[in-house]
Parts: sequence; C-alpha cells; structure tokens
Amino acid sequence: MKVCVVSKHYHPFAGGLESRVISLSEWLVGKGHEVVVLTAKERGTKRSEIINGVSVRRSTRLLNLFNAPIMPSIFSNLLNLEYDIIDVNLPDPVNSMFVFFASKLRKKPYVVTYHADIVKDAWYQLPFKLVYGLFLDLVLEDAGSILVTSPNYVELSSVLKRFQKKIVVAPSFVDMKKLSSSVDGSLVKGKFNIFGRKIVLFVGRLVPYKGLDYLIDAFSMLVNEFNAALIIVGEGPLEKRLKGKARKLKLSNVIFTGTVSDKDLPQYYAACDVFVLPSITRQEAFGLVLVEAMSCGKPVVSTNFSGMPYVVGDAGILVKPKDAIALKEALSKILSDDRLGSGLGVLGRMRVEELFNREVVCKRILDVYMEVSNRIKTKWT
Repeated sequence: MKVCVVSKHYHPFAGGLESRVISLSEWLVGKGHEVVVLTAKERGTKRSEIINGVSVRRSTRLLNLFNAPIMPSIFSNLLNLEYDIIDVNLPDPVNSMFVFFASKLRKKPYVVTYHADIVKDAWYQLPFKLVYGLFLDLVLEDAGSILVTSPNYVELSSVLKRFQKKIVVAPSFVDMKKLSSSVDGSLVKGKFNIFGRKIVLFVGRLVPYKGLDYLIDAFSMLVNEFNAALIIVGEGPLEKRLKGKARKLKLSNVIFTGTVSDKDLPQYYAACDVFVLPSITRQEAFGLVLVEAMSCGKPVVSTNFSGMPYVVGDAGILVKPKDAIALKEALSKILSDDRLGSGLGVLGRMRVEELFNREVVCKRILDVYMEVSNRIKTKWT
C-alpha cells in the first residue's frame, strides 16, 4: 500500500504529534508499505530525502495565516504524487483544505488523525472558528474515517461529537523495546550530581498550556519535605521566565536541561522517582510523555481532564488543573511511599503493553487504511 501522510512538522521537529507520525511511518515501511510524508521545510533540512525508508517532501512556507503555515507545494504534491490513501494530521487548517480538494480532484480517499481542537485566546478566535469551523465540518464529513487518540477527548470535543460513527480510537504509542524499566539512570544522576535525592521529572515544550508555573510552585512546597530535585527537559518561549521564577523562589535544585536526544531520553525516565505532566488546557490532548514514562515503569502524576485520565488509568494520580497544592500532595504521596511508586510503575508498564504498544496501535491504523481504501474505491467505481 502507498500511504501519503500530511503533517505540519516532521523530523527533526520534536513533539508528541511528530513522534507519532515518524514512528507510524517507519513501522509501515518496515511492513513493506510505501510512505511519503508531506511537511514543512525546517531550517537546515533538505527539500527531499529518505529517512529510515520514509520519503520526506518538505515545502517552504509562503506565509502564516492565524499561525497556520500555508505551503502551496503540498497541494501540488497531493495532485501529482502516487498514493492509495492520505492521512492528514489535525489541527492543520490549510493542509486539511488541500487534502479535501486533492481527494475530490483525484478520487483518492483520506482519513483524518484528529489530535486536538484548535484552542485560541487571540482576538480573532470567534471569526476563525466560524470560518474554519464550516470547512472543518466538510473535511470530517468527507473523511473515510477519523482516528482519535482517546475516547475521553471525543466526549469533550464539540467538533468530534457530531461524527461519532466515523471515529476509531487509535491512541498515541511507544516502542516498548526502546523504553523499558531496564535502562540505567545513574549517568543522569551523576551528570547533575543528584545521587541520594528524590527526582521529579517533566518532559515537554516550555509553553503556557503545559502548566509549568504550577509545577514550580508545587515543587517549592515539596522541598520542605524531601531532599528532591526537579528536572525539566525541553525548551520553549517560557524558558527564561521559568528560570527566573525558580531563582526568585531560591530553588537551586531545579534543573533545566534543554532539548535531550531521543537516544538519551530513556535515561532521564530511568533516573526519576516520579514523572509529572501538569497541563492546564485541552491543547494537551493526550500526553505521549506519560506513556513513555509508564513504559519505563515509572509512576506518573497528571491533570484530570482531556485525554490524560484515559492514558493514566490506575497507573498514577490525577489532580485538578491549576492546583499547585493538589499537585504537591500527589507528588508527596508517591515520593513518601516506595511501595506505592513501584506498584504504580508496574501497572503503568502493563497498561502500555495492552493499549499503547506500537505494534498493536499501528496494526489497527493499517486496518483502517485498508478498510477505507477498499470501501471508497468500491463507492467510486
């Protein structure tokens, strides 16, 4: 089968959505299928190349409209390349329009992988929703299937509720061979000289919806009870301000690492005693880093909304968003009870094996591609 994947970003851009697209594409290639990814050209990348068997075609941004990149050559590629089905990753207003029109012109089926609703606080929020909302309905109505990462998000999304019959739950996933409980975390502890301390870990972009202000506030209370260190892995626009906040609170044991390579990241999970994702808006639709930590056998703490309850299940503690005190209490509960922490870690590893294992989820996605392709071809012929 020839699959065309449309994603705003691809390697080397890092994020939960991008990790899913990369891992799925490489899995499909490993099973003998052909994959071409249409994406944005990042600084220092080639316009066209093969990465681990995946053909990547990058397009230059003409401009950004409401923070959505407009890349006309993606539409040109959709009109000219050979493929059997398109998988477009949303939110992506402009490219979803390109896919819709290319599908109509070429009679090629497509599926939508719906990661999250568009959440905007800017002045143009209402007109944007009115204009794009109308077209989004057309895109979803015409899609052969809609893949979503959690059943919880379907219930919360006013958009998805209207398309229940088309929805297939295909959560984000990890390769458990790369993320296991046997990885050694001593190198990380030695690097930052934090042997003997309880380690709290966050991994993600340093952006407002991740709730890092509440995490730092919670940690400032936690250090009164534990000899602990907070490791924050990632970079983003809030980095300077968050570092300033930690200094203002006199938290010398908050460590900002910047970006960590995929190769080294498992060592950070291995080093921690508890992993935390304190996100505060539905821009966090799933929380792949929770799955990564659980695959490494670590207990997790997250917020009780969006897709996180589905991800965590009984393998961690969920708290109310924007509640630093509740966050601190959850972390303290795990850090003060080694038996609880190890037990939650075992449950997490089992949950990943059952629900978020790469082999299981990718096989489900391929089945959807096959079913949609056969159904639509029959309809059009």
